[in-house]
Amino acid sequence: MRKILEFLLSFVPPCAFHEFTGLYCPGCGGTRAVRFLVRGNIWKSFIYNPIVLYTVIATFIFFAFVVKYKISGKHLNKDKIVLPMLYIGIAVMILNWIVKDWFLIFRGIDLLK
Repeated sequence: MRKILEFLLSFVPPCAFHEFTGLYCPGCGGTRAVRFLVRGNIWKSFIYNPIVLYTVIATFIFFAFVVKYKISGKHLNKDKIVLPMLYIGIAVMILNWIVKDWFLIFRGIDLLK
């Protein structure tokens, strides 16, 4: 499975936004983050793009809630779970974008190299 995923990820083109502007987009580093996560290197995955790790964790949390509510027989209000997770994910992505571009512009440090 890991080799198949690595093979599929090899076809992902470079970021057009980064190619044209020299700055990072919110998704920059996502492919490398997936690669590191598949290899078990959680820290490097988080550094390259934390939204990948957040998505995996949020998915497990969501399924845990679904299972809990299915077992208890109660109705699951998905909006109370999904919307906060979505807003947190958007905040993580924007914060990641700001931090990476700040380091690149003001410090001359390329965090994705």
